[in-house]
Amino acid sequence: MRQVESTPEDDKLRAALANMRYAACTSEDLSFLRTRIAGLRPSDPRLDSHLFRNVAIITAWNSQKDVINRLGAKRFAEDTDQDLSVFYSIDRISSRSVDKSKWKRCEQSRCSRIGSKMRNKLWNAAPSSNSEHLPGKLLLCLGMPFLLRTNDATELCMTKGQESVVVGWDESIGPDGQRVLDTLFVHLENLPADRTVQIAGLPPNVVPLIRTTTHITVLMEDDTLLSVAREQVTGLLNFAITDYTAQGKSRPENPVDLTNCKDHKGYYVALSRATTAAGTIILQEFDESKVTCGATGYLRQELRELEVLDEITRLRYQGLLPREVTGVYRRQLLRAYARWTGSRPDPDHFHPAMRLRGEENTALADRSFDDYGEWAPSGTKSKKRDHEGIADNDGRPDRESRKRNKKTKHDVVGPHRFANSTQDTAEIPTGLVWDSINYSCGYDALFTILYNVWSQNPTRWTEHLRSTSRLMSHLSTQLAEVSREVLTFEDARDSMRSMLHTFNPNHFPYGTEGTSIDKIVCALFPTNRTHARGHRICNKCGYTEQEERHLFTQYLCAMPTVAQLAAHPEGVPISTWVQHHLGNASGRCPMCAINGVRSRLAMQYAISVLPSLVVVAVDHASLLYSRSLCFDVSGTMSILRLRGVIYGGGFHFTARYITDSGAVWFHDGMSTGRECILEGNLDNLSPAFLRNARGKPAINLVYAEAQ
Repeated sequence: MRQVESTPEDDKLRAALANMRYAACTSEDLSFLRTRIAGLRPSDPRLDSHLFRNVAIITAWNSQKDVINRLGAKRFAEDTDQDLSVFYSIDRISSRSVDKSKWKRCEQSRCSRIGSKMRNKLWNAAPSSNSEHLPGKLLLCLGMPFLLRTNDATELCMTKGQESVVVGWDESIGPDGQRVLDTLFVHLENLPADRTVQIAGLPPNVVPLIRTTTHITVLMEDDTLLSVAREQVTGLLNFAITDYTAQGKSRPENPVDLTNCKDHKGYYVALSRATTAAGTIILQEFDESKVTCGATGYLRQELRELEVLDEITRLRYQGLLPREVTGVYRRQLLRAYARWTGSRPDPDHFHPAMRLRGEENTALADRSFDDYGEWAPSGTKSKKRDHEGIADNDGRPDRESRKRNKKTKHDVVGPHRFANSTQDTAEIPTGLVWDSINYSCGYDALFTILYNVWSQNPTRWTEHLRSTSRLMSHLSTQLAEVSREVLTFEDARDSMRSMLHTFNPNHFPYGTEGTSIDKIVCALFPTNRTHARGHRICNKCGYTEQEERHLFTQYLCAMPTVAQLAAHPEGVPISTWVQHHLGNASGRCPMCAINGVRSRLAMQYAISVLPSLVVVAVDHASLLYSRSLCFDVSGTMSILRLRGVIYGGGFHFTARYITDSGAVWFHDGMSTGRECILEGNLDNLSPAFLRNARGKPAINLVYAEAQ
């Protein structure tokens, strides 16, 4: 909140927002917020006031935003006595694959052309029904508020979320006789005071938006996905925006609809956009429990650590911090600060919800560092993270801690011995407990396999993982902490997930959307690093192609050819497909063609360094899963053995881990938790056993360097 006044109402709003940040609003805060709900009484704020006319309403759902924008356009045309001009998009079937990041369970449409009926459906569909929120038709008139949707020219303030007003347009007739926009001219609003955009031939702060082609995925009425190339000006009407889009904006008039905000964070984002209390209006009643329930343990810890880091920075700047309060990493620095402060109270500016009681502060300071700079409780064997067991102000563990303690009740995190069995020397692999709040089955399946492979020889596999990628290097560090019981396996998974989410929030979301296992593998295993290079040659005339080809990455997609299927009617072994993949060369010899001879080129390749891990995507029923893959590396035979299989279906992933001796262990974080179930040995199982696991087909094979 960038407050521009300081009235008693503004002070109340600021206090309510400060408490709302921690979901700790008081009865006084709620009483004040109720006074800002729109109503018909003389003392109530009025939504029909001229102050809020044509100001975008902050709402939580895109579907609500689309309806408000449509109604707002009609109302604006009536208010200004103008006719609405409707401009349609130009839609074609796109050759690109559909984007399933938002609609995991939907299948791709089989539509191959857009007829008149389909075209009308695409035009009338809401912008939120496609992946890029690009409207099929724009309802415009002069003076209408408009929101830019793309970063067209940041140096000209033409950025995503920039507010503007329509001042004119150029139009033409589309291929289907519809009106289409060629160029839309808008006047940029709310620019910095010292900034003026001047384009030759246009008034100040007026910029052109041209029609461009954007590839979108559209959710159709039958819940199928259609890939469309849409030509349209990229933007939306600005009578409503979501709380996500509103982030970073300061608004003198701030109408908000809190009905469908997910939690107190959504409430905070929406209400904190206001610069004054008088400019705040809440459209209807809201759920008070969302701002009084208290923050989760994770959020409390994060916000408290940020406050402590701010305090450390202030003390260091003022020269009041002793030299021993230092650290390379955040945890080291916070621990050093906790040791220094001891049982002294937190600074006065800390919010009460973030403060620790004396005994809690002392407990945090009573820690010792291990060799890697991480902390461990002194004199105890079982190690917990900072936020576990920390109590709320009422003395009870917070909700998140109670949930985590229940989930992590088993103390053993590493592979342990299988007691009361004839295989008393075999180790039981360790799995991950499925996260029912932020679906984690994709991570559980892959990380269960990788951890148990790593645990067979931590020193060697740590070196292998660190040389694979930056993310895999971080994974090796996390696995080492799991092995030393500094972290739980779930903590390590969540740390990796956080890094991936930061890297790409759309591919690696939180919540119940789920994540594609292919995207996780592609992020961990660099697909731009090749381990085999080759040249195409002609065995008949000796021709050698000059262009070097890159052939072998750590993530392969196995798809047998027609010739392979004909040669192996009972199934194509993965090992056969890999060798064919490396040695296959399409095309004919150009030198032989000059002489009238038809000769096919062959691939002459060499593997420089064999990767220690290879993942093979299998999406064909005719593939046979080879137990090992053999490669000639500089004259030496190197072997990769099958160590895991990932299964997918019904919006869930499971895994099988295979030991060096061939023992097959099944894991499903939803049903087996940390345990893995022994199913037998590959020597005694049929070749088709690995194809399916409890109704789910195999989708990925994990091969690892032989011990």
